[in-house]
Amino acid sequence: MVNRPTKTRGCFAFVTTPRREVVLQLRDNKAGIGWPGRWSLPGGGREADETPLETVLRELLEETGIVPTVIEEVAVTAYEEGKTPPHVFAAVWDGTESELVLGEGQALRLFPLDALPEPMPPHVRHYVEQLALRLPPRRNDPTPPTSSGFL
Repeated sequence: MVNRPTKTRGCFAFVTTPRREVVLQLRDNKAGIGWPGRWSLPGGGREADETPLETVLRELLEETGIVPTVIEEVAVTAYEEGKTPPHVFAAVWDGTESELVLGEGQALRLFPLDALPEPMPPHVRHYVEQLALRLPPRRNDPTPPTSSGFL
């Protein structure tokens, strides 16, 4: 009997600003990766014995340079009926686009939640749009929130 690695659920980071922007990564445009050349949430697959939280924190740091002070897993409905959705974690980051550190992919940008870019994988758009509906309205208060407001 051959032991084959079990595919685990991926992890995405839904990082928003108090200005209702979301951090998106333009994936590399090369063969062999999923959804090349498309805008996506930062994230990836688990390594060794990582927990989903450890995975998303590692991926966020590697891909964007962001180390959130508060991050929480949020429930999302699956894009395809009968499939298990990825682990999605929400965080609020009060940085600017110039503070993002491109560690992977072609670009990192902040996009207004009501003006998402193309091309974007349909499942990623599905998760971003459903989570955007749960966010509090845009704040005029300059003090950043301490959590994403999901719990």
